[in-house]
Amino acid sequence: MQLAQHLRPFASFGRGVLSLRTWRKFSSVNRSSVASEDAGESGEDESLPFINKYDPFLVIPQAWVSSLATAEENKVDIIKLHPTVFRTLPRLDLLHRNITWQLMYRNLDLTKMLSKAEMPGGGRKPWPQKKMGRHHAGSIRAPHFSRGGFAHGARGPRTWFYMLPDSIRLEGLCVALTLKHVQNDLVIVDDFASLPTNEPQYLHDLADLRNWGYSVLFVSDSADVSTKLVEACNEISSFTIMPVYGLNCFSLVKYETVVICQKALKILQERILLQKNRAGTMHKKYRYLDMKKILLGEAEKEMDPKFPPFI
Repeated sequence: MQLAQHLRPFASFGRGVLSLRTWRKFSSVNRSSVASEDAGESGEDESLPFINKYDPFLVIPQAWVSSLATAEENKVDIIKLHPTVFRTLPRLDLLHRNITWQLMYRNLDLTKMLSKAEMPGGGRKPWPQKKMGRHHAGSIRAPHFSRGGFAHGARGPRTWFYMLPDSIRLEGLCVALTLKHVQNDLVIVDDFASLPTNEPQYLHDLADLRNWGYSVLFVSDSADVSTKLVEACNEISSFTIMPVYGLNCFSLVKYETVVICQKALKILQERILLQKNRAGTMHKKYRYLDMKKILLGEAEKEMDPKFPPFI
């Protein structure tokens, strides 16, 4: 309609045919005006980047922001969450792959069963080869003797280390966050500094009145956490504090309720969106040889780092 209004004065010239230069001029003016109007009508929030506003099924989730100043739930604000992080398709298979990876990659078997050559003693032949009526034997440390070495025993250290692709880890983390938010197990607070006391009983009252459950995970924006919260959580074994850079799928599933502050939530969304929209590949190759020195270096402070304990 606006383009027709711009072109109406030119209809009386000749047969109403515009030159290519005039058409480009007025079409560019119209596109800029329409784009500005669309941006104003859509009301797109600058705090939620990388949103496909043309998606007909797009739903921007919201969440309440509460305070820890009182034991009763005190809602102070409502914020918008990014749909890419908190409205992901619930792929339970990806979540299972992440949890299995976290349980497996940290396992390290130090069992080393000595072979015949490594066993002490057994240098001489126990009896002559012939005319004894016994089986042939060259050493009492052979595997078929009671105190002999092992033929095909465990030869540690052995690791089950492997790395998942970045895309699988990111998607699994988003799935865990989505499930926590949909199940109403994600609590957003303004700040942990609003906790009035360091008494553990106050946290117990908070969990009871707000239906947090038995186990609670507090996620902070950094390693510097409120002293009152640290002292209170030290007395409760099922309450744990974790910085946002250590958040993982296993911890999100392990604890019944996740309590995260606003600063940590902002950092979490920014980092996930940055990794999901980066220019590099999402399928890096992680080799065990690159991590072997770090994994096997854990025995440096042992009594005998060269030969780990054996069974």
